[in-house]
Amino acid sequence: MPDPHKKIQQLIASLEEERLHVGRKDLAIGRQRVNAQLYFSIANACLRGRVVLLYGGMGANKTTLINLLGSSFLSMDLDRVEDIMVTGHPEQTEEKIVGFLDPRQWTVTASATGPTQVLWTAWAASNWKLINEINRFPSGKQNLFLEILQKRKISYAGQLCRPGDTCYFATMNPEFSGTYPLDEALRDRISACVPATQPDFLAGLLLSERETDVRDLADQLPRFTSQEFSSLPGIVENKPLAGQVELAILCLIRDFTLCERAPFYDKTQLSQSKPSLGLCSGCHYQNNPEAICWQVDEGLSDRVRQDLRIFCRAFAYLLDRDADLEVLKAIAPYIIWHRTTPMRHALEKPPYFGAGKLAYVARLVENSINRTMNEREEMNRIFSRAVDKEMSTAKAIEELSLFDDPIARLDFIPALEDLP
Repeated sequence: MPDPHKKIQQLIASLEEERLHVGRKDLAIGRQRVNAQLYFSIANACLRGRVVLLYGGMGANKTTLINLLGSSFLSMDLDRVEDIMVTGHPEQTEEKIVGFLDPRQWTVTASATGPTQVLWTAWAASNWKLINEINRFPSGKQNLFLEILQKRKISYAGQLCRPGDTCYFATMNPEFSGTYPLDEALRDRISACVPATQPDFLAGLLLSERETDVRDLADQLPRFTSQEFSSLPGIVENKPLAGQVELAILCLIRDFTLCERAPFYDKTQLSQSKPSLGLCSGCHYQNNPEAICWQVDEGLSDRVRQDLRIFCRAFAYLLDRDADLEVLKAIAPYIIWHRTTPMRHALEKPPYFGAGKLAYVARLVENSINRTMNEREEMNRIFSRAVDKEMSTAKAIEELSLFDDPIARLDFIPALEDLP
């Protein structure tokens, strides 16, 4: 069987050579630079059950890119892939999205033949699902997608459609008159959100050289066999994850979530009050630049930990490198920024000017990882020794109490106090 990795590299080269994707290389992973929109989309094609959202203005090659990738990975004509996707608008009905009752069963001869029959749409039955312009769906229809992502299956009229392991994609334009707010629960199930921008000057020159129709160029892209496409999740899963990455991910989640004033130190339990509304006023860590919890409203769920781990592996596979801290630092902001609300007064200051939310979250991520690998080294060692019974719990608690760190005070010490 041909190596899927080589074919993926051929696909990336073909998209660039044929001017089917001309985005700048805006994502730095160590010394390598890649285009975030392209690589997150391909990484998601190597996984199953994750959702990548491409967010940006009209004409940013969001929908076309996903359909081109679908044409390549599914080995289908571009027209067939475009027929699979669903596009948002307020009058879109559930029947148009997932399926409808087979009218032939209403005849007298067919009425007693068996259970209700549903004619599922191509989108429902496919393992490549693109939700185009998802914020043009009202909240009721967004709840339909939330249920599908939760259950990994589709129910209608008492019948179930199980498409199997599926790649999920979504696109979203900025707020217009015909758009609706994205549901918060649905947003938490979006694994990564990647900004997509309109072509710049150089990209415009490159696009002007493209005289062949996109559909004709799509036929020249490499095609994956069903066996190659099915093998990708297992290959990615076997990519080893460095122990430092596992530790950094856990500390990163806790840095965003721990809050001294929240019930059980878990900021995800906050409902009516948020740190930006005064809950953290007078908190031990407020205005401490090394503490993250007071700088963002929401905590991070365990889904974020799962997404960070699997996308680290996917990017390491695509770039043929180790899944190390450099990979984590690069991809983590894209997995976190759409799930949090930074403090407004901090985001409005230079160099963010109210618009650099991704860059703001990237700084928080880097601060957390650097602190975990440096200042927290001794703290982590003490906790590990106590858990492994290499030192007494009382001694470990005494030494950890000397660290002015939210993870030590609110996580490590209470955990050791609960040990038998």
